[in-house]
Amino acid sequence: MYKFIVSLMFTFMLVGCTSTKTKSSEPSLNEVVENYIKVYQARSDFARFLAFYADDVVLEDMLYGYKTTSKQQLADFFNWDAEQVHVLDSNKTFSVEQIIISQEQGTAVIRGTFNLFSYNGQQLGPWRFTTVLKFNGAGLIYYHQDWINYFPRSFVLEAPNLNSDE
Repeated sequence: MYKFIVSLMFTFMLVGCTSTKTKSSEPSLNEVVENYIKVYQARSDFARFLAFYADDVVLEDMLYGYKTTSKQQLADFFNWDAEQVHVLDSNKTFSVEQIIISQEQGTAVIRGTFNLFSYNGQQLGPWRFTTVLKFNGAGLIYYHQDWINYFPRSFVLEAPNLNSDE
């Protein structure tokens, strides 16, 4: 009887240990998106910003008409080091008004406003935006879609049409 009770207790201990949830060392999608936003808002560590993206990332800037199909093309497009962008009034690059995250779909939608900034000496903004980010199983962005209310409209007058797959 004693052996039976000890065996039963041992079995319960094993079952209890195997069913205990352990916290994953991988950050949740919420944490990844939060970190991405902080790095992008600070606009000071381009290598860290690029680390959020998969090598085969597709970026579509729907109004500007620009599409990339690799991390190198994305880096060339954003190119923080070469651009003469300076956020004015000591603000972050942009403010966030809404974040919608779907863990199941691996998708985040960020809505906000790029704050007043100068670009090559021209004062621009604020520009409202909506960004859609899709994440792969490794937590990297494999698809980035921007909808930015560019003004003046001269930024997008001759933009290519991204409605076709050509």
